[in-house]
Amino acid sequence: PERENFLDHAAKRFCIHPHKMRPGMEACGIDVFKTVRNAGYEVEALTSPYEKITFFGLLLLE
Repeated sequence: PERENFLDHAAKRFCIHPHKMRPGMEACGIDVFKTVRNAGYEVEALTSPYEKITFFGLLLLE
């Protein structure tokens, strides 16, 4: 659908280094909510566009 296509390309329009982009955790099959909770954080799905957004990232080192 049109909305999904927009969302797939939205990040690329605002990224100054699109060649360095990596897929999100969800795209790699990671259950982000479960991972965040296992790390000891409280997280719930937003129910309103006015709620505070909390971002989580994952850094993998070799």
